[in-house]
Amino acid sequence: MKTLFANLAYFLIPIASIAQENYDIAQIPGALKSRAVATVRNDKTVVEVKSPEQVTETVTRVITVYNKNGDYYAALPIHYNKSNEIKSIKGAIYNEMGILQKKIATKDFKDVSAVDNSTMFADSRMKVYIPDYHSYPYTIEYQYEVRHKQNLIIPSWTPEVSNNVSVEKSSYQFITPIGSEFRIESKNYKGNIKEEKTDKTVSKTWNAEQIPAKKEESYSPNPNLKRTSVLIVPKNFVYYGKEGNFSDWKEYGDWFSTKLLSKKQDLTEASKQKFISLTKNASSDQEKAKILYDYLQKNTRYISIQIGIGGLEPFPASEVDRLGYGDCKALVNYMGSMLSAVGIPSYYCMVEAGKRKENFHKTFANVQDGNHAILCLPFKNDTTWLECTSQNLPFGFLSNFTDDRDVIACTENGGVIMHTPKYSNAINLQLRNADLSLSDDGSIKGSLNTKFYGTQYENHMEILLASNNEKTKLLAEYYNIDNINFEQVKYTEHKQDKPFIEENLSISIKNYAVKNGNKMLIQPNIFNTQSSISENKNRTEDIFIERGYVDIDSISIALPNNILKTITPEQKVIEKPFGKYEFKSEIKGNKLFTYRKLELFEGNYPASNYEDFFQFHKEVSGSDKGRYNLSIL
Repeated sequence: MKTLFANLAYFLIPIASIAQENYDIAQIPGALKSRAVATVRNDKTVVEVKSPEQVTETVTRVITVYNKNGDYYAALPIHYNKSNEIKSIKGAIYNEMGILQKKIATKDFKDVSAVDNSTMFADSRMKVYIPDYHSYPYTIEYQYEVRHKQNLIIPSWTPEVSNNVSVEKSSYQFITPIGSEFRIESKNYKGNIKEEKTDKTVSKTWNAEQIPAKKEESYSPNPNLKRTSVLIVPKNFVYYGKEGNFSDWKEYGDWFSTKLLSKKQDLTEASKQKFISLTKNASSDQEKAKILYDYLQKNTRYISIQIGIGGLEPFPASEVDRLGYGDCKALVNYMGSMLSAVGIPSYYCMVEAGKRKENFHKTFANVQDGNHAILCLPFKNDTTWLECTSQNLPFGFLSNFTDDRDVIACTENGGVIMHTPKYSNAINLQLRNADLSLSDDGSIKGSLNTKFYGTQYENHMEILLASNNEKTKLLAEYYNIDNINFEQVKYTEHKQDKPFIEENLSISIKNYAVKNGNKMLIQPNIFNTQSSISENKNRTEDIFIERGYVDIDSISIALPNNILKTITPEQKVIEKPFGKYEFKSEIKGNKLFTYRKLELFEGNYPASNYEDFFQFHKEVSGSDKGRYNLSIL
């Protein structure tokens, strides 16, 4: 359901034609230039609802770009389809002093598909302009109008587009006929809403000004939680000819089930009997569901389908059964239909997918929340969740694409907010054991066994699925050790209740230990070293660790006979609210043993703790890279 240039959607904002202002760079306040790669000079949006099937969106947008890092924000994509029609579009580019350099006409915009290569059918396209102007700084101005033939999805407003882009002024005006009803959620807005009335219309205007750019800070919370936004939903709407209304998530689920899911579970009787036969020997509903999920993975593939209302409505189960492919909505509906055929209930669920955990507006039902569909199986003692677009994930495993976040489930009682499983610090485990030998010339060879659990499981899915030749390339990037050679590579997937990927490697590393006279310098922690993070004396954002994890490395290195088998045993523990580190090393017999355990705890920590957080990473990184100077006899 994702489209190309998705992130650029922030800049699709409407307005009427205006006279040229003074675009001289000198007019921009110095505070807005600090830390900014670009400044939004003016971003004016006017949305007028004339009827449920006639909504006009007019935009004027002016942005000054300071360097090549700001070019991304100067591009403009305007999406259109059978429901959205571009009526006019133009623009201009100005130099540093605000002098016109080039006019932009409709013919200068490329007309391209707005969906990726995995899309089989689509009527979603866009006009896109990417400026080929690199005399910095420069200013680009756009003016355009789009007409929408539906009022369910009203253009929203977010004046802040990125931490490294400042905003001089931005406004959003919403005009509706007298007597029409809309729900409005205005988040983090501190100004006054200007309201004006005429004999026929009501207008509301939001304004934002002088928003400076912010320094990018690692381990920061989702910036959208603090950004200003306005979201609008009509009480009564029309969407591709389908009428409806909802005021909360329960009613939304009712509308979705009645209008978009109804009659979609239309498997033929022959198909139903096939699924009944497949599961006839299963001893439980869970086992039946596993069998059918395996069938789904082996007999269908994900292809995005975006035609008309297809952006919200799934294709019928009979079509997926016949064709063997579908988008996330269609595959979820198909899996639910198979389960229904064998008497197992399930819930179609909408979720905001992505590695960053995003939740729905709990008290503000709308269709703009959610970009993906998954399936919930409400077993009596074990609620199970299925990612129906993956041909590889184990049964009941969601991965970090949809973990630990709210979903809207379409149940027999309407829309219900549910929450997907959370993979805790301890579950996100990487467990490695290495048995190695050090040669007289400083080379190392031996075997590694590593198991990846929880969200670390999917982090290694790419290597698991790669060809043998590609595996070694990916492994070389992952381990990033000079002169490493992978002599044998074996990956095994264990799809059980707590699934894990097992990696077995035979490796050799030339000249790993450095000989210097009668000494040999060796770093015993070979495969897992923590990077340091940037120091920041003026931290403003809280420290946010979205997912915790545990890495455990146990390494033994057999030493050559001519090495003096004595070192000072080392044992270190660093414990903080956000993490814990343990390191041990000693020589027993003829082997150097090293044990390393790093835990990072998910959570939100005060910005005042950042110095401590920085020092923790610094100490861990220093310990990880520690070396021993072994004596040669």
